[in-house]
Amino acid sequence: MRNKYLVATLMCLVTLLQQFEVIAQNKPLFSVPFTLVDNRPFIEVKLNGHSFHFILDCGADYGMDTETAKTLGLKLDHEGTQTGAGANEAKIWHASVATTVIGATEKKNINFLVTDVSEIKNNLHLPYLDGFIGYTFMKDYAVQFDYPKGLINFYDSYAGPSPVSFSLYYGSIPRVDAKIDGHDASVIMDTGDRTAFTLFSHFAAKTGIIKNYALTDTMITGYGLGGPIYARRLTLKQIQIGKTIVNDIPTRIPTLKTGAFADTNIDGSIGGGILKQYKFTIDYKKKVLYFE
Repeated sequence: MRNKYLVATLMCLVTLLQQFEVIAQNKPLFSVPFTLVDNRPFIEVKLNGHSFHFILDCGADYGMDTETAKTLGLKLDHEGTQTGAGANEAKIWHASVATTVIGATEKKNINFLVTDVSEIKNNLHLPYLDGFIGYTFMKDYAVQFDYPKGLINFYDSYAGPSPVSFSLYYGSIPRVDAKIDGHDASVIMDTGDRTAFTLFSHFAAKTGIIKNYALTDTMITGYGLGGPIYARRLTLKQIQIGKTIVNDIPTRIPTLKTGAFADTNIDGSIGGGILKQYKFTIDYKKKVLYFE
């Protein structure tokens, strides 16, 4: 009998130690409040001592608006072009920022992409859009978007329920296996995407989804780098990622022939319209996601 009590006591101790380990592991290094605007999390970023409103966008990297660069008096180098969510190429430059402060961190001499995002800001009637911060900053952390609390937590490591493994698409964007109306699919996570879900046209055609739903006429559903995003809308029945199931999802199928949404290597993009329902964590070190 004594041995049974000893085993039970040891098991309780092990459980408690595991719980304490998770609690310690899940203590954030620092946290940053955010404002959800148009389903995108905006945080304060200080560049060379000036405060700006940037999107924390896991589908992007260090970037700023041309007006932000002008305010800072930055020298622009290496003019070129780049494609984004829109169909057209956008002009870009590069500029170095001496100090970049985000929460409790300070980065020195960061190279920023510079481009004109006034079309996005003005057409979507955003109160601000000074730039975006993405993978290069986030990759050293487990980054938790606590949408219910309006807080972004940065952890050294994180443990949560039902982890979902991901790979990095184009070396930076979280990509996971999913089921779309029961069909196996590969989708990306994009906190900078204002929509709930973007279903790519090649997958909609291949699976017959495009024929099984009543779609709207083609309309402008947003703006990205490279111009307006033309798409048809529908309400998709179901998306499943790991154990997380989402039903009745407002969805768009872009009709663009060029740009990021014409890519045939992925099948869809999960955006803020879905993510804002969760405490959503990307652990870049372990390559796992959590939906809580």
